[in-house]
Amino acid sequence: MTYPTLALVAFIVLFTGYLVLAGIDYGVGLALPRTGSDASGRLAVLGAVGPLLLGNEAWLLVSIGALAGTLPGLRGALVDGAYPYALIAFAGALALNAGIQLRGRHPGERVRRAFDLLICAAGAAAAFGWGCFLAVTAAGVSLGSDGHVRGVAAPNLFTLLGGVTMVALLATHGSAFIAARLTGDPARRAAALTTIGATLSAALLGVTALTGFVGGTFDGDALRHPVLAALAVVIGVGALLLTRSLTGSGRARLAPWATTTAVIAAAGAVFAGKYPALLTSTVPGVPAPSVAQLATDETALAAVIWTSGPVLLIVIAAQVYMWLVLWAPARTAVAPTPAPGATAGSTALDTPAFS
Repeated sequence: MTYPTLALVAFIVLFTGYLVLAGIDYGVGLALPRTGSDASGRLAVLGAVGPLLLGNEAWLLVSIGALAGTLPGLRGALVDGAYPYALIAFAGALALNAGIQLRGRHPGERVRRAFDLLICAAGAAAAFGWGCFLAVTAAGVSLGSDGHVRGVAAPNLFTLLGGVTMVALLATHGSAFIAARLTGDPARRAAALTTIGATLSAALLGVTALTGFVGGTFDGDALRHPVLAALAVVIGVGALLLTRSLTGSGRARLAPWATTTAVIAAAGAVFAGKYPALLTSTVPGVPAPSVAQLATDETALAAVIWTSGPVLLIVIAAQVYMWLVLWAPARTAVAPTPAPGATAGSTALDTPAFS
């Protein structure tokens, strides 16, 4: 495997991992108004994801940083071609982090409720933006023969469906996490939302894929491996139906694994279907550039891979360890013990120690 190909595979794995992990954050934000019926319920929901929040979000920097350092041509073209959607996704991610961090710093319940709505809207923006970004990646960008992007991909049915599908999918992912992590009323509400979301997400995933296949989106060389893309969609739909079955049969603890599979399959439908040419042009007659053409200098690329590879393995190991430590064996709906000096009803999530 050449260095450019290795860099491409690394980006695919890292970005997919980001969607899985940070997708929990965005999904919890989306589900917050429905799963937290009162102040204590919403606090418990946010407390479930709070210790994992920054670790999950770090993978955005890791994946985009790896892409910029190894495949600058791919990063530049995709960001330029899908600029509005990437901007929405980044803004949503930042707003969600800020909302969760700042929510507990104000004692007023009305202000906290406003932050809850901000968190929900931010989760929707992040999910919608990344869904549209993946749809643009699948369809291709307006790449000229000189290698420069001629313009931003205009919104169309396929792109918008991709965004809406990701919103529904990550809402289901977050709800499954809440149902597995908590008990009591928040868990019951999350389980009901997971059941509805799994059905809706499965339908939207199938409709989005069908729209792309029959609507001319994948004409030419936009999709190198349509069979792999279709197989990934089938796996995603199956995983969502399994999520519904697990949640309905009282095995909510296993449902996040099924939603994780669905998120991987949704991203995999794009990446596996286009590999190795993630960057294709919608301009007739313009061939897709090779991975080597999009990569940085061979010597610099080798240096980046050999120096960052071991560090990345350490980061992954730390992430796994963090999940093992913070994923409590027993499910709980009880808010964390208040920190010394904290006001009644506040939690560790509200203290400067977390913020």
